[in-house]
Amino acid sequence: MSYLIFLLLLLATTAAAKTSATPDTTRYQLPATEVTATRAVRSNYDLPVATSVITNTHRGRPGLSLDESLRPVPGLFVSNRHNLSQGDRLSLRGLGARAAFGVRGIKILLDGIPLTLADGQSQLNNLDLGSTGRIEILRGPSSALYGNAGGGVLSAHTQAPAEGTWRIEPRLVWGSYGLLRLQTRLSGQTDKTHYFASLYDLQSEGYREHADARARGLNARIGHTLTRELDLSLLLHLHDAPYLFNPSSLDHDTAEQRPHSARGFIVGQGASKKVRQSQAGLRLKYRPAADRTSTLVFYGVDRALKNPIPGRIIELDRRAFGLRSENEFAWRDLRLVTGIDLDFQDDGRREFANEGLPDGVTVNDEQVFSAVQYGANQVDQQEKVRSIGPFLSLEKDLGPAIALTLAGRYDRYHFEVEDRFTATASASGTREMDQFSPMIGLVWRLSPLARIYGHIATAFQTPTTSELGNRPNGAGGFNPDLEPERILSFETGFRRHIPQLRLDVDLALYQLEVTDALIPFQVEDPASEEIYFRNAGQTRNRGLELALRSDLRSDLRLTLAYTFGDYVFEDYEVETNDGRLQLADNEVPGVPRHRLFTALAYQGPRGFFADLELERVGRYWANDFNGPPPQNDTPAAAFENDAYLRTDLRLGLHHRGSEVFLGVENLFAADYSGSIVPNAFGGRFFEPAPGRTLRLGLSGRFGD
Repeated sequence: MSYLIFLLLLLATTAAAKTSATPDTTRYQLPATEVTATRAVRSNYDLPVATSVITNTHRGRPGLSLDESLRPVPGLFVSNRHNLSQGDRLSLRGLGARAAFGVRGIKILLDGIPLTLADGQSQLNNLDLGSTGRIEILRGPSSALYGNAGGGVLSAHTQAPAEGTWRIEPRLVWGSYGLLRLQTRLSGQTDKTHYFASLYDLQSEGYREHADARARGLNARIGHTLTRELDLSLLLHLHDAPYLFNPSSLDHDTAEQRPHSARGFIVGQGASKKVRQSQAGLRLKYRPAADRTSTLVFYGVDRALKNPIPGRIIELDRRAFGLRSENEFAWRDLRLVTGIDLDFQDDGRREFANEGLPDGVTVNDEQVFSAVQYGANQVDQQEKVRSIGPFLSLEKDLGPAIALTLAGRYDRYHFEVEDRFTATASASGTREMDQFSPMIGLVWRLSPLARIYGHIATAFQTPTTSELGNRPNGAGGFNPDLEPERILSFETGFRRHIPQLRLDVDLALYQLEVTDALIPFQVEDPASEEIYFRNAGQTRNRGLELALRSDLRSDLRLTLAYTFGDYVFEDYEVETNDGRLQLADNEVPGVPRHRLFTALAYQGPRGFFADLELERVGRYWANDFNGPPPQNDTPAAAFENDAYLRTDLRLGLHHRGSEVFLGVENLFAADYSGSIVPNAFGGRFFEPAPGRTLRLGLSGRFGD
């Protein structure tokens, strides 16, 4: 790692020397990219943390996965499971890869409203990629601002409304494997009011068997200026998925020979999901002066889930709500942001034995939930989470060239479970978890167009209620032995804009020391795919992130993102048939050591555009043993996800707001698995991705 640090210092020194030795009398305007994920509007160039900003997120894209838009972000690995029931798995710097479903380790925001609940789990149901106009990513531990955000922050923003009083934009995407996505966007603004609404309907048969899906949703935002100092925003997100079938994972041989298949046991168990979720938010922004801003956010969530999985049927009724407060003050070269987050979560969970579908019955729509046979009631409990997190961030210029950032947050989590199933209620109880998370950062302005930065930070990540409640011994209540993972982070980075080459360079080096890392595993039960969690003693995540962007010509842009990640266990003992086994120096499963993404985007005359993207993902292990466990003679290849190269091509024509496009994903039909299930029982790690896939899109624009 030392040679990487030397390279970074060499680049910084060269930039400084060039600035002082050969002064350039030409005046250049620094590219202004503002971010709000830092809980106050800041230029990303002057932050002591790695950031990425993605715009134009849906040009020529179907809007099914974050993988479509976020591949240019170094350090972020989106495992596209091609399974709408499970959704994308996101990992930042190796954190988050353990998620069985949803997103873990990353704080998710939509228009300032958290999609991450009190226990740290995020659902992406309400994130409609067809109406998203901008995504900001803070790469690296962000607990000093957000608490349960060990990996970082993803802040999405709805597309800006039309400038006229009204505009309607219908959109249709048709594609391989029965894909049909219909969407209508309505937006506009007047002197004091602006609005945006998006309604979509999605149908898909899926690449694999038992992968049919149907979902629809509404995303709406209305903003109104009450007075010169006070703005009010109302947000509403509705998601209804009548059925999302889950084809589950496959072993190595089956994934190679019959990648489109699903196991008969999975089909017979009716593995699927039915979800209804609504979320509403209200945001008040008060700006009495140019140097003072206060924001208050209220939000509420209602979620109903019915989820047959192998061995069990889960029914979950969730209520959640919260309050976020942010206050920003500026005085000369001093900037202060302070606030508090309050979050509440109340889950009613019931679980039953899954007796499967009746013999000879095959279902591929919402009828599966009336056909699947319920067995004995196994779990009936109420789970509650309360959290409080006051925070403070202070920025101070120490001189014309150096800026200091100090931030800190104290989080306290109260987990409570009431067992309504066990007669003695012995499984009822509480868990308390807390931590103070400080951060100190420096930014050195080498020149008007170059920065070097560094920071030291701590973070932590609590187990979710599902992770606490899923106990290998089958008992109810919360696992008393499962602890939060705690992180110590070191990072340094370099940013440089070279106007003569129209080139932006962003380089970051980091090391994370993770104590009590939360690791998923399955038990030896062929009739169950339940995922449990345990703590590893110590892991170390170390890496390099490089992003380049260059306007080669006025009509041609090159983007490159490279990630190197060395993620290993430093102290991790597991119980085997031969006794305790130390797995130190083994690689953490689920994330590649190398990932390279490059893209050429051409914007031609009369609205013609063409995008060519290539992504090379290195091999990575699927289990903690990095191969067969002791006394297992299965070849090592069965425990490793092979490296792959994927190529995508999009061609389209954009004219006066209307667009037609043709997309070809996996142009050369590479065979690969887009995701794995870490430590799955029976070697069933792999979730195969489809071969060559076609997408045809058409959109229009009507109105002012």
